[in-house]
Amino acid sequence: MQFINKPLITIIIPVYNAEKYLKRCVDSILNQSFKDLELILVNDGSTDGSGEICDFYSEYDKRVQVHHLLNGGPSRARNHGLNQAVGKYVTFIDADDYINNYFSDAANKVSINDYDLIVVPFNVVNTELEPLNHNHYKEKSFLKNEKKDDFLRGIWLGEPLFGSCGNKWFKNTVIKKYNFSFNNDFYIAEDYLFNLHFYRECQSAVLVDFPYYNYVQYENSLTSRIFYNRFEIAKTVYVESLRLIKSLNINDSYSRNFVEESYLSGVLRAMFEIAKKGNKLTLKDKIMELKRYISDKDVRKLLRSNNRYKFNRLAFYCLKYQWPIVYYTVFKLRYLLKGWLYE
Repeated sequence: MQFINKPLITIIIPVYNAEKYLKRCVDSILNQSFKDLELILVNDGSTDGSGEICDFYSEYDKRVQVHHLLNGGPSRARNHGLNQAVGKYVTFIDADDYINNYFSDAANKVSINDYDLIVVPFNVVNTELEPLNHNHYKEKSFLKNEKKDDFLRGIWLGEPLFGSCGNKWFKNTVIKKYNFSFNNDFYIAEDYLFNLHFYRECQSAVLVDFPYYNYVQYENSLTSRIFYNRFEIAKTVYVESLRLIKSLNINDSYSRNFVEESYLSGVLRAMFEIAKKGNKLTLKDKIMELKRYISDKDVRKLLRSNNRYKFNRLAFYCLKYQWPIVYYTVFKLRYLLKGWLYE
């Protein structure tokens, strides 16, 4: 679709086998009182009725465009949407989530400003759409990089506002200037990395208290999947996090400890992947992988410090004292016992 005047916002939705939820998501967008938007539906090789639903909406509303791709994952779908986006801002919504009328309030408020980044709180709801948590925040902002470090502390270090892309509007000119995109090899934390990269280059941002994004929490949505590159993901996020706080001269112990503990937590999650039922590596390769994680130079450096980290005590000792076989044996038994109890 060609716009005479560019819309304020482009909303990108990667769609993969989402026919159960897609109408709820799209309707929540198109029924907003705020109309100055374009909606890009990227059908990522769905094998259910999602593609037909996408086509219906493109015929129903001229603001909707649809792109059908072979399955390549959510990052590739988002990147394809970014290449098509013409809005002043870009945001992302997952097909199984939805928005409420606060979206129009947020859009009307920020349309008169020119921030590079707009952040809003979000709601977590269960599958019955009942709220599980809802937080309010005082509005805050920074301009021309002044107090950029304080703003980051407010949305990242200790607050659950940083990791997702769904609760953020990104200025499109900044995305295109620095050629920002999502890592196609990562199926988790790709949002986090995108945000780290964007925040390093943006020069202004605002947090507005219009929690329009409703994140629907499904049980076991990711717990059963095996991510063989979870360690590489944790490492990449750690390196980029250090790069960001260094660029902002954030050197306080609390901030450093937050980044370090997040990295060690990611390493422990990678170790949990090895013990999961369904991991197809051989036993020899599993032990080798655990040794690789445990002997990582950054892991060893952090564990030689006097910092106290809050983790599962046994898992942490296995990491600290380099006991890969003990770790694998104990946590494999744990998963087997859990499966026996609940199957």
